[in-house]
Amino acid sequence: MNRKLYGTSRLGLVIILSFASLAFLVVLRYLVAGRFSQGYLVWNLALAAVPVLIAAAGAKRQFAASSRRRSVAWGVGGFVAWLAFYPNAPYIFTDFIHVIRRGNLGTPAASWMSEVDLLWFDIVLNSAFAFVGHYLGLISMYMTHGTMRRLFGRVAGWVLLAPAILLSGFGIHLGRFSRFNSWDLVFNPLEAVRAALATWSDPATILFSFAFALFIALTYIIHYLVQGAFRDSA
Repeated sequence: MNRKLYGTSRLGLVIILSFASLAFLVVLRYLVAGRFSQGYLVWNLALAAVPVLIAAAGAKRQFAASSRRRSVAWGVGGFVAWLAFYPNAPYIFTDFIHVIRRGNLGTPAASWMSEVDLLWFDIVLNSAFAFVGHYLGLISMYMTHGTMRRLFGRVAGWVLLAPAILLSGFGIHLGRFSRFNSWDLVFNPLEAVRAALATWSDPATILFSFAFALFIALTYIIHYLVQGAFRDSA
């Protein structure tokens, strides 16, 4: 992993700039529509930053561990915690349902703006949030993948990542349709397990989960190869 690229200060700057830019779009949307309806996007973006912080903390503790045993413990613990919160990053793509249904999004307040204009603005706004959230997730995945490779080797790193991606697709489905989030795994684990068991065999659930898992896998592979190209050219 390129530790310089994902240093703490640079990572923090990326998150701050991302939040500031998207906050500007939300304010602009309020000015043209006259109401604030994007609280769900702001909250979900905040959740999307959690796996990055977990991955960074896990990698830092794994590097600083005084023994192999402690290094493995920190690495595996960080991996499990990251996996529990990672689906929050690509989950923002499902917020497009609000744009499709147009529920509670209001109408243009500006006389020069039509409802179609506002619709296009909302498409751009949601796309920006979804892209940033997903990209933060890819950064966290790259960092976690690097930790697993250092601890267990290149092959094991990919072997651990594959089921994690599949589970993430299913986690997004649980979040959107069963309305469970990552915190339920901590505070309400039995209900989360029951919800998972009740839906996992449904063909629609499988299709949704696999489609998201494939999307995550493809975009991560692209991200991984691009990072490798940067390392080789440095």
